[in-house]
Order: sequence, then C-alpha cells, then structure tokens
Amino acid sequence: MSENPNSYRDPAELCEDPLSQILSLVDARAVVSTGLRARGNWAVRVAPVRALKCNVIKQGACELKVGEEQWSLEEGSCFLVAADLPFVIGTDLNRVPRPATEVFAGTRANDCAWLDAGPGRDFHCLGGRMELPDTADFLVDALPPVVVIRADEPVARRLRWLADRLGEELASQAAGASAMAAQIMQMVFIELIRSLPEGQAGSWLAALADPRVGASLRAMHRNPERFWRIEDLAGIAHLSRSRFATRFRTAVGHPPMDYLLRLRIALARKALAQPGTTIAAVAARAGYSSESAFGFAFRRITGLTPRQAQAMAGRTKG
Repeated sequence: MSENPNSYRDPAELCEDPLSQILSLVDARAVVSTGLRARGNWAVRVAPVRALKCNVIKQGACELKVGEEQWSLEEGSCFLVAADLPFVIGTDLNRVPRPATEVFAGTRANDCAWLDAGPGRDFHCLGGRMELPDTADFLVDALPPVVVIRADEPVARRLRWLADRLGEELASQAAGASAMAAQIMQMVFIELIRSLPEGQAGSWLAALADPRVGASLRAMHRNPERFWRIEDLAGIAHLSRSRFATRFRTAVGHPPMDYLLRLRIALARKALAQPGTTIAAVAARAGYSSESAFGFAFRRITGLTPRQAQAMAGRTKG
C-alpha cells in the first residue's frame, strides 16, 4: 500500500460528506413516476423493481404493506421502499389488490392515474423512483427495507414543501418543468435516505450520527487512499483500539479495515468506467502499490477482475 497525495482524485473522492460522495459514486438518479388519485376502498400491488420507490401522501390516508409488516399513513406522510421489494398500498388491504401495471396502464409519465373504487374519501399521492446501477450496492446495503416518515416528524415539513413544488411543476407548462421536477424528486429521495431511524445498527449511513464512529467514517471518506491503521482511526474517534473496533463493527456492520476496503473498491469501480483510465492508475489512486494486490482485493469484493469490470462498464455505456 502506498500514498500519493499529488495523484488525481475523482470529485466523488474529494467530497467530505459521505452520503453526497456515495450518491455521486453510484450516479443514482431519481425520476418522477406516475402519481395516483383514488376514491373509495382500493388496493394496488406494486411489483419489485431494481429501484428505490417512494410516495408522498398529498391527500387522504392509506395503508402500506411490505412483507408481513404494515403501516397506517396519514396525509403528509412519506415512505421509501428498498429495491427489489414488492409492496401493497391502499385503503382496504383485505381485498385482492389490483396490479399497478393495470392501474397505471396508459397513464403518461409525470401524470396521475385515476382509480374509482366507489364512494369514499379522496386520495392523492405523488410517486418517484431512483433507478440503481449495478454499482449501487454501497448505497443499497446502507438502507433498511422501508423508511416511513410520519406527518408530525420535522423532516415531513420539508418533504411537504418539496411535494408542493413538485406538484406545481408537474401541473405547469413552463419550459424546463420536467427537468425541474426530476431535480425536486432527487431532493425528496435524499431527504428520505438521510432520515434513517435513530439507533439503527449495521449501516454506515446511520453510523454517521455516532459522534465517535462518524468522525472516523468521515476521515476515511475524505482520504480513502491513505494508509490507515486502526490506531489512526481510533485516535480520531477518541477511543482505545479495542473499543473503537467493537463500536465501529456494531454501528457499521463491518470491521473498520473491511469497510475501508469496500469503499476503496467502490470508488475504483467508478474510476474504471471512465474512458482512457488504466488499471494501474486506478490501483495507485486506491492506495495499492501493485496491480496484483489491487486485483485480488477488487475480485474479493466484486467477484470480477478489474478488467472484467472495465469491459462491462464499456458495454453499458455503449
């Protein structure tokens, strides 16, 4: 392992905010999907997709069911469902849910589907999805299956403001409305992602709130190629070596050096996707003194050689 402070650094590596760094790293982009207006007693089943899904409840109330867990959501609530998870939303989950593909068939992008299930309260929600590339594991692994924000939580006020702006853009005919709506939806997702429940263990994102572990995490993210030792990180956290190692693993879900390795390889995988980048340059920037050591670490984490990852990235862009 070696350090080269004068080497080129990707903008994602230079970011001092780990979440911003990882969002830039995975290049996860939010898009506005179709919303829903409904009335009466209804239920809709949403199939699993390789994307984060969120909905903001603008009017009325509903139930959300993911697996065996169920939540009651009032007006002003918002929820985020992790990738590859089906869920059911509705006012009466005892009835057979209609497939979302059927309910939203023929609905234009950025528009609302209409579901008339008879007399009852009106319901309106705005939905979005954040599509995830193959390199998004670092973000996906940090998220719980479901994040629910209640209407009375402080973050809900910001989400309602964003939802109002989103609704205005979708209803307008102004130039750039679609682009503006996509940016607002990106902000909605970031608010949800950084609003993990306090006390959740096993996630680097939640661990940022720990004043000791969070300080060491930020140091690793600021300078991932540095030849870090446990003693260095423990000193930043103001803990003994053994107490730091235990506290870090409990909070993050990985030992410190294993987490650092995963971070380096995630950054390296993005760098390999850049045109004209050599494996030797990426290895050096990741802090490895040899391509073979870098290749061994890369394959251990990704299951691919650096050359295979580079070839796959080229095919995807092509």
